[in-house]
Amino acid sequence: MTTVFEHRIVKFSLGWKGFDHEEMERRLNDLGREGWEAVSSLQPSIGAAPTDILVLLKRAR
Repeated sequence: MTTVFEHRIVKFSLGWKGFDHEEMERRLNDLGREGWEAVSSLQPSIGAAPTDILVLLKRAR
């Protein structure tokens, strides 16, 4: 039997003082308790500096 996954992308934006790592950790831990697993991350950028962090998640349906 094949496992079917659903996927989600969570976006964390650069704030005035940088990325809020504590909030990122809290949110990812909350999602982990719901069964979501982070499988990858991306830092798209405009120019030289990243403006967002995207975290790709999956969980079995």
